[in-house]
Amino acid sequence: MTKAKKKKGLTDSWCSPPEIAVPLEAFFEGPVDVDPCSNDRSIIRSRLAFEVGGLILPWRVKDPRARGTCYQNDPYSKADLWTTKMLAEIACGNVQEIIRLSMFACSTRWWADMCYKPARNPRILALRRLSFLDPEAAERGMTRLTCRFEPALTYIGPRPERFDRIFAHLTRWSAWGRS
Repeated sequence: MTKAKKKKGLTDSWCSPPEIAVPLEAFFEGPVDVDPCSNDRSIIRSRLAFEVGGLILPWRVKDPRARGTCYQNDPYSKADLWTTKMLAEIACGNVQEIIRLSMFACSTRWWADMCYKPARNPRILALRRLSFLDPEAAERGMTRLTCRFEPALTYIGPRPERFDRIFAHLTRWSAWGRS
């Protein structure tokens, strides 16, 4: 990582805040199976967390309790690559349910792919601006940085009503997708 990347706010690899982590565990009734975009300071509980290799390795857990659940908070500068990988993991059956935290970028190709390529109609919640945990500041008590864009929480899976209910505290203005 270059010195410029270490300056406050210049990284796009921030940790999901408790406002996401706590309801995520409630939604999946325990830890998520796979967190393909993790880091050593993440507070997301998962059976399998990739700190590196999430774009290459299969998002599959060899555990009898695994149900094919996934949480994805990828580096936003690489959303196109992570969207392609996410859709491939859904298509091959490794992922049955996914919650993805991303920037709200409906004019991008990757956003259109996420919304229209899977046979499922994703549920999308427009969120209020979040204060992410700054992974570079762990030694200073995990300070928070507010994102500079509108985030979205996307769900692909069979329980959109549960998703809406559990994450309602974060919504800013609307939700759409199948109901």
